Amino acid sequence: MEDYLKIFIDREYPSFIDKYLNTSTLSRLKNVTQFCGCDYTKLYHPLFLYTRYDHSLVVAHMTWHFTHDKKETIAALLHDVGTPCFAHCIDYVFGDYLNQETSEASIADIVKKDKELVSYLIEDGICLEELEQLELYPILENKSPQLCTDRLDGVLHTCYIWLHTHSLEEIKEVYDHLVVLENEQGNKEIGLDDVVVAEKFVAMIFTYAKELQGNTDKYVMNYISEIVKLAVQKGLISLEDLYVKTEEEIIRVFQEFFLSWNNFKNAECLVRTNQKPEGFYVSLDVKKRNVIPLIKVNQEVKRIVEVSSFAEEIYFELKNYHDTDFAYVRKIKICN
Repeated sequence: MEDYLKIFIDREYPSFIDKYLNTSTLSRLKNVTQFCGCDYTKLYHPLFLYTRYDHSLVVAHMTWHFTHDKKETIAALLHDVGTPCFAHCIDYVFGDYLNQETSEASIADIVKKDKELVSYLIEDGICLEELEQLELYPILENKSPQLCTDRLDGVLHTCYIWLHTHSLEEIKEVYDHLVVLENEQGNKEIGLDDVVVAEKFVAMIFTYAKELQGNTDKYVMNYISEIVKLAVQKGLISLEDLYVKTEEEIIRVFQEFFLSWNNFKNAECLVRTNQKPEGFYVSLDVKKRNVIPLIKVNQEVKRIVEVSSFAEEIYFELKNYHDTDFAYVRKIKICN
């Protein structure tokens, strides 16, 4: 984690964030994994544990690097405090496969319960309401397929930590060529200043977006969502527990009461098929995550697809990508 994090730390260190790091609100995120339950099965092999806390810290440092704006950097540090255990798996619990926004609790509602954190915000002149007005912070958050720091870390940590398809050196090369540009709407947006490096970033985006459309990720998230629903129905946990307990505490419940959990934990192979199988399987349309970055060429700012045939082909392939209709793990016939 340290080698990954230090890529993004600006020479002018934002020391004002340090006092926030040990608050109970941010400390809770150390027990929420970033990859939505994928750490708990052998279907994936992340290089190391990467949590929502780690992601929040990286995004804060990225945001400071591109803005040197104190308020936007603190908003970045706190942008995921409403995330429940298993993150977007809980959107599946509510049937929100396409938007994946249902499960996050209000940032203001979470923060106002933490007196220490509130005192720091007052000290830094930040109102609770401003933390939820993400349209105020275009470098931190914007709409896909635009690039923002939240989405940027999503691409980079997928390629390095989660899927290990790219090296730290490749991550750093891309990051060193990112600049703040003005997009079609006249808003600030992160883009690149070199076409060759931009094409390398497009290849990373393809890895990221394709994996999140693939059946392995969908299976993991759907399985965990079904186990969570059953645990709630049986009164073993409450939905509130997802926002206050650790993932380890909840997994202990799964291990004790659900026979399929060990099969999920030890699963190494997902069976893909276009024929509907018996038992528990995944067959879902989910949120399409994508980035089409800006590129500055000869003093003009365009989208990479306007200047690169390579990028155009990649996005065409991504648009037409579809995994098999069904997927399942042989040993998991039912979630029980």
